[in-house]
Parts: sequence; structure tokens; C-alpha cells
Amino acid sequence: MATDARPSDYSPQLDGLRAVSVVAVAYSHWLPAWQLGLPLGAGVHLFFVLSGFLITRILLACRDRPQRGAAVARFYVRRVRRLFPAFYLVLATAWLANVPLVRDTWPWHAAYLSNLRIALDGRWMGHVSHLWSLAVEEQFYLLWPWLIVWAPRRWLAPLLGVAVMVGPVTRCAAAASGLGESFWALVPGGSADSLALGALVALGAWRSPNRRASGAPQWPGASLVTAAALGWCALAAADALGLHLAMAIVVWRQLLQGIVFAWLVGHAVSGFGGPAGRLLAHRWSVALGRISYGVYLIHPFAPLVLASALGAVGLGMFVPVHPLWRAAAALITTVGLAAAMWRLVERPLRQR
Repeated sequence: MATDARPSDYSPQLDGLRAVSVVAVAYSHWLPAWQLGLPLGAGVHLFFVLSGFLITRILLACRDRPQRGAAVARFYVRRVRRLFPAFYLVLATAWLANVPLVRDTWPWHAAYLSNLRIALDGRWMGHVSHLWSLAVEEQFYLLWPWLIVWAPRRWLAPLLGVAVMVGPVTRCAAAASGLGESFWALVPGGSADSLALGALVALGAWRSPNRRASGAPQWPGASLVTAAALGWCALAAADALGLHLAMAIVVWRQLLQGIVFAWLVGHAVSGFGGPAGRLLAHRWSVALGRISYGVYLIHPFAPLVLASALGAVGLGMFVPVHPLWRAAAALITTVGLAAAMWRLVERPLRQR
């Protein structure tokens, strides 16, 4: 995941969390039958919480600047420069390689509308299915500055509490409309709780010239009260929509995961101690976290790249057969390509 956080705000453990989340997502895609009952695919929502935190922190800094409009414009320029080149490079390469479904659906992906296309079709799109989450984040970028930068300060915590509840309410509506559980998070608003929880952590931790904070982020009390009140409303809405209790619990599961991830992000900002802290801040974890955007973009294509490369040199028979060996080979391929893209594309543009 990308970030433009100020150097003074940098926490290596956040990069470590990026590494954890992208490895969990890749593992869930490469070894779906080997997850041991763990919801590893939820790593994408850890990405969302991280994104909500980092983007909100940048936008809170924009509030403190004399010319807010110019600061937001620079924010969008940095987002475009940071995200678009790698994204369109990978999409164009998939189109040229004629990866299944890409040539039929590329306008949706190019417009960052993959999530809507998948939800409308009610089916996944093979190797480009993962682009739904990047579409959600891009849609988030279009809306979020108007709330964070220009809303009155006293309204921010309550508004973020409302935004948290948009997620479960949207998922209730999606379930009632007959959309399958796998697609609830794809609907606009379906992942709002994860993004808004990250924003709440940023608001609780924010340091500005007029407000000095220390230690772990403090959760704004007003937002939690608002979330609790709206929670009861959402449960009532679920009942009114005819959702039985088991379905309502599934609808709320993502919110509970988001709360856990928000706790992880908040404590990574101040720094975990012990073995967990050392693991998250280890140079390999940090390095993987820095290239995590490329890892996420590339990982579904890695098995195709590996098979094609070995076949081109007459070594197609050496494509790993056992799922564990195949996943290990895909990981090496993904990290190698992502590191190259970071060095040649992402880092040069980021430094301008």
C-alpha cells in the first residue's frame, strides 16, 4: 500500500503490518485449501484500515495549512504519481499478454470500477479479481478529502462514527438484495467501516501545532458513542430487512475484524514491544512492506509469469506441482518483480 506520510511520522512497524497483510492475502489466493480455518483473506481489510489511517493523517496535515485547496490538490497529484504508473503498467502488461478476461473488462479496471463490475456480474474475474480493492480505495480518495479537510473539527469524530456504520448497513442492504456474501464488501460503502476505523485512529493520534498528543492514539469518545447507537439501529435495520441472526452476525464480522486491525495500527504507531515489535520492525518486514503495493498488484499473475518463463526456455516440466512449492515459487517471482517495479517505476516517481 502507498503512503506519503511525513518523515517525522514514519513508523517502520506500519511497513511491517503492510507486509503481514499482503502476505496473508497472497497466501489466501495461492493456497485457498491450506488456510487452517484462518480468515487470511481479511488481510485486505487490514490494508483498508492502514490506508484510512495514513490518508487521513495526510489530510489532517492539509487542514493546518493556510491554503487548504492547494494542499488537497498536491495530495491528489501525489496519489496519481504514486499509484497510477504501476497500476496501469501491470494492467497494460496483462492486456498485452492476453490474460483471460482482461481484454473484455479492461475499461472497468482502467476507470477503477472493478468492484462495481464484479458486484454487477456476481462473479469473480480470475487473475484481475483483486483489483476490486484498489477501486474501492480510489473511490475513497475521491470522497475523503472533502470530509476530513473541510468539515468543522468538532464534527469529525461523530462523522467518522457514522462512516464506520455505513459498512454494516450497506452489507445488510446488499444481503437483503440477494447479493452473495463474497461480494458485500465490493459495493460502494461495503468497506467503509475498515477505512473509517483507520481514520479514527489517525484522528486520535493527530499532532498539530495547536494540539500535541503523546503515546498511543486515543479513540474519540463521541465517535464510539455514535457507533454504538448506530449499531443498534443497524441491527434493527437487519431485522426489518428480514435477515436472520446468523446472517446479521456475518454482516458484522468485518466490523469486528476492522476494530482488531485498528488496534494493531494504533499500537504500531506508538511501537509494539517484544518479539512482535521486533518482527514488524525487522528490515526484511520493512522492505517487503515498502514494495507491498507492487506485490499486491502482481501476485495473482506470478504463477502465469513463472510458467511462461520456464516454458520459454524449455523448462516447462519444472513448474512446481505441489501447492506449497508452487506458492513458494510464486512468492519468489512476485517479490522479484515487485522489487524491480519499485526500483524502476515507483521510487523514481515518488522522489520527484
